Amino acid sequence: MRKYADDYEIVYEEGKKGKEKQVAVYKGQYYEVNVEEAHLVNFRRISVLVIFTVLLLHIGSGFVNHRETLFRFLELPYAIAFLPLYFLVVGVLRLPREKRKLRRDEVDLSFGRMKKSSYSFLIILLVGLLGNIVFLVLLAKEAVWQEYLYFALQALAALGTFIIIRFQKPIEVLVCED
Repeated sequence: MRKYADDYEIVYEEGKKGKEKQVAVYKGQYYEVNVEEAHLVNFRRISVLVIFTVLLLHIGSGFVNHRETLFRFLELPYAIAFLPLYFLVVGVLRLPREKRKLRRDEVDLSFGRMKKSSYSFLIILLVGLLGNIVFLVLLAKEAVWQEYLYFALQALAALGTFIIIRFQKPIEVLVCED
């Protein structure tokens, strides 16, 4: 990525067969997480578990046959939410497995991506839930149990996202002083 190109320097090394090859060497700042290794490993486990639960809830709610799908402007938040959900899953999967010095790209593509995408995913889910409430109050007349099932699954997905946000609050990434 071009964003991180200034953090690397190209160095020429002699390969096994005597040929020169280009190697990228990191020259940028290093970062560290302000928590202990056991807490970091536990945070990663909980985040993976919760994010896959949220993923299953969000996808599962799409299989509920409810009348709200007739109103495309109410289904739009459901469809749009897959973009930040994707980045949230990728960010969680890139979390470090052990405590060590991290490069800037590792920090941005794990902790930074996770923070930004979890907030945007939660906002989109809340917009969809608000639209669902308006639909339930004003327009729902029959087969209301399917509407409530969809609402419950989306509310649980929003709760899981809120849990992820709360777990990442105390974790700070600091610049190493070496």
